[in-house]
Amino acid sequence: MEQNNKKAVRTLPFFLIGILFVLLSGLYGGISALDAAAHFKDNLLFVLYELLFPASVITALFAALLWSRKGDRMYRAYAFSAMVLGVLYLAVMPGLSAPDELSHYSTAYRISSNMMLEDPLIRPAGLTAVRAVDYPLEDMNGVKTPLVPDDEESVPEVLGNPVKQTTYRAVKDWDKRYAFSTKPVASAIPDVHTTPVFYLPQAIGFSLARALGLGTMGLLFLGKFLNLCCYVALTALAVRTTPLGKGWFAAAGLLPMSVSLAASLSYDAGLIGTVFLFTALIFKLAYGAEEIRARELFALCALAALFGPCKLVYAPLILLLWLVPARVFGGGGKKLLCFLILLLSLIAAVLAVNADVLEAYFFPAVAEQAGNASADMRHAGFTAAELFSHPLFTLRMLLNSLSACILTWGGEMIGTKLGNLDPLLGASGLQTLFFALGLFCLTVADSDGETVRILVPGTRAARRAAREREESERAAASAEALPETGTSAVETGAEEAAQAEERAQAETETALDAVSQQAAAGEVLTAPLGEHVAEAPETLREAEAAVAAQAAASEAVSAAEEADENALPHYIEVGVPGRIARLFAFLVGALSFFGVLGAMLLAWTSRDAVWIEGVQGRYFLPLLPVFLFSLQSRMLQSRLPFKRLVPYGFVILNLCVGIRIFALAVLRV
Repeated sequence: MEQNNKKAVRTLPFFLIGILFVLLSGLYGGISALDAAAHFKDNLLFVLYELLFPASVITALFAALLWSRKGDRMYRAYAFSAMVLGVLYLAVMPGLSAPDELSHYSTAYRISSNMMLEDPLIRPAGLTAVRAVDYPLEDMNGVKTPLVPDDEESVPEVLGNPVKQTTYRAVKDWDKRYAFSTKPVASAIPDVHTTPVFYLPQAIGFSLARALGLGTMGLLFLGKFLNLCCYVALTALAVRTTPLGKGWFAAAGLLPMSVSLAASLSYDAGLIGTVFLFTALIFKLAYGAEEIRARELFALCALAALFGPCKLVYAPLILLLWLVPARVFGGGGKKLLCFLILLLSLIAAVLAVNADVLEAYFFPAVAEQAGNASADMRHAGFTAAELFSHPLFTLRMLLNSLSACILTWGGEMIGTKLGNLDPLLGASGLQTLFFALGLFCLTVADSDGETVRILVPGTRAARRAAREREESERAAASAEALPETGTSAVETGAEEAAQAEERAQAETETALDAVSQQAAAGEVLTAPLGEHVAEAPETLREAEAAVAAQAAASEAVSAAEEADENALPHYIEVGVPGRIARLFAFLVGALSFFGVLGAMLLAWTSRDAVWIEGVQGRYFLPLLPVFLFSLQSRMLQSRLPFKRLVPYGFVILNLCVGIRIFALAVLRV
């Protein structure tokens, strides 16, 4: 009890410091909002800040309350934090500001039209059909205001790209400026050809908005909000599922880049959540399960079939299945069979969705002739055959990219450039450093060495043994009980064994006394006495057999009781990853990491490039829990509960980042 009190006192200053950070950031944001309102003569900017700052303080207080609690229900604190922070980023970065969000918007709109049984295209042009009221979102050609014919923008801009002070005014006055009309018009924005599953939340939000007759802002909000809900559900389920490293998934899911993508129309939200859940389920089978169940294997196959076609570079993560011990599958042969089933499900999904893409990668001439090559692939200057035939060139490009861009990728993964890689809007250098230190702290071991236990449903073998035991007990109930004395068969056997041993000892002593008397008198051993002496060892053997039967019965009872316990839900100790397992996980993560670089070298990099082009830090977010798992070590230890302090610190830092984004955006022309 005293130890728990000491821990509470030790961690309390961290939660108070976090709230203080939000208050200081709020002071900075308030000065910027007042300056912007005075400079641009628009009081709306300060009114919005009057909503943003109190909401941030209240969020910090609730986060301190939730993350300060001990226990295994960390997923609840994470779900609250991720949802609130997602709404924060949705508010401070409105419009279509995320990377490639225009294309994601077009794809979700097309799927929404299919849901509503409407034609998703304008014929015969083959362009995506959108409502006339929604078309000004694109604003590619300087859209005129329907009610004011002379109102034409000199510089065409996409709403929210970039985010600036006029963006917030445009969002508020959108319905006044653009008349509501459901007439379908053509949108020239290309959509994304990938698995449509990751666009279902956005498309459902679009369909609800269109069915309810909401305007453009309502359509955008519902699409983004449902995408955020999907992300929070998947990542919170991952935090709940994994028996170890819950802080890894929580921290990775609370990075500014992760939350800002979740609060957009990007399919990265569903992709990150799916990969997180797949990895968490692997960790559960490897370190917190006694056997694999059919539904868990089905879940692994379904998750792999989802993220594989969307980003094939994450396919090597299925190799993490080899971290699971063979006993969980029921033997090495069944483990190999399960891996083959997982591999076949991944291959089938990839071929069903990405056959044209794979053809463009490896047979560019055929794909170009068939019209299957995308604009990105036509831009690329290399083919797979060239890269394989020139390994030294490929190695040089990889080394150049690592030496020149590794820190940039790390900063982008955390969130130095949010929006459409906007260098002004994102975490500052100091905030990025704090985020990086937090990730490092998650690799520090807990010196208390607290044993973690997890509830498991029991094994099939134990349940089967328990059923057989119950049947045998019912069948032998009458024979095992003695009606006269009311004693059990085990107790009766023990008494008989003791009596037999006493009789044998008495008979042996009698025989030895007789032999001594005859020897003293010089007499010869008589036949009856010889028979009596010969019977004594036999009696001893019977006594020993009775004792052995008693021990066997006791062992059988103990085994039956243990089988009964294992048949019911019970707690088991979570395993500790070994060095080999951590090294293997690092190699699997590195394989996906270099897969990302290889794919961008093949599909995006031009021939005159010095290093690989097109790589963004957000591509490595799904791999972050795997690398945090592989970097665990007992060399550095601390008594601080980093698994709770780090996610809470990330909540505070995200609130500061949100205030900073708004403070910079309102001063941006």
